[in-house]
Amino acid sequence: MSTSPAAAPPQRLPLGTLVLLAVACFVAVATETLPVGLLPLMAADLAVSESEVGLLVSVYAATVVVASVPLNAWTSGLPRRPLMTGLVGVYALSNLVLCLTGSYAVAAGARVVGGLTHALFFAVLFGYATALSPPHRVGAALTVVGSGSSVAIALGTPLGTLLGAAVGWRGSFACVAVLAALLTLLLWYRLPPLPGSPVGGGRQLREVLRRRPFRWLEVATLVVVTGTFASYTYMSPIMIGFGYSVRDVGLALLVYGAAALVGLGVLGRLADTRLRATLTGVLLALAVVFLLLALAPSDRATGTTLLVVWGLAAGPLNALLQTAIIRAGGEHASTAAAVHNAGFNVGIAAGAFAGGQVLLVAAPAQTGWVSAVAVLTGAVLAWPWLGRPASGRPGPRS
Repeated sequence: MSTSPAAAPPQRLPLGTLVLLAVACFVAVATETLPVGLLPLMAADLAVSESEVGLLVSVYAATVVVASVPLNAWTSGLPRRPLMTGLVGVYALSNLVLCLTGSYAVAAGARVVGGLTHALFFAVLFGYATALSPPHRVGAALTVVGSGSSVAIALGTPLGTLLGAAVGWRGSFACVAVLAALLTLLLWYRLPPLPGSPVGGGRQLREVLRRRPFRWLEVATLVVVTGTFASYTYMSPIMIGFGYSVRDVGLALLVYGAAALVGLGVLGRLADTRLRATLTGVLLALAVVFLLLALAPSDRATGTTLLVVWGLAAGPLNALLQTAIIRAGGEHASTAAAVHNAGFNVGIAAGAFAGGQVLLVAAPAQTGWVSAVAVLTGAVLAWPWLGRPASGRPGPRS
């Protein structure tokens, strides 16, 4: 996306507008991950297995994978404001349908609609944030907007789980639908009109994919996300296996969320200066946690301890991976974000599927074996490329 050639670049960070975009990011990620904390409740109400409800996460992610890059290319010339507000409005609609239906098939259809929205959303979101910000503050703008994703993962899922335990899982999706509907109106009022890009998305995509650091970091991201979501998707039954009741799972996830926010606050700030060391350390910590999930005694104290460490390590993970990918994408940040969005969701779908297969033959905590192997593999794949610039030439160590 580009602004008009005649338009002067912004002189200061439009914090209020960026916060609204961060809330939109929260809605998008909450829509995707909310079933994670509601698996037992949704399965009982829809008369399906927990593994089948887990597939609602896979269906959503698979839709993003298929549609992300082509939708970004096809809509690159459209005006941004109606596109952004329309996408948030469709989030409201898909969540409303999901909270009203009693049919698993209709629920899956609503997730496909949400996935199509998600496929385009992040390329538009980060392109908007970039265009609204001074060139020297683009990194800060992306951090503000991307914080919505971290908050959704850290707090949105546990709060949605607590609400689901109190009023039913449908109430959680209804709240997201109402928030998205209100946000649609606010975004239309606050977002300035911006034109689409006159440059075709195909050429940008080819340039990004030619960059070896970008390709390897995308592969590493895919493997890491597969591993983390093999266990994260089934966190509710895992915690039940460690002695939590169905009603207490929301509290457990809130503990995880609080730890994740602490981890993001402490380690996320190192993304610009110590990316390689920080990301590698986070991945090693996650691998240890996943191994202990599978091996440690299944008591509540052990489960809570592992949950806290899991949250501390997982909190900054998305910000660190995104920083690595945006660096590797060079000047084509929006296109890099679109490819990353697709790859990330390949990992979510693969992880949810792999974890679901484990649940068919073993206790939920045994997903930790899959997660640990995948995360360690991703760390090895990413390490050589984290210190290199977009061109692929050796860069400064970090």
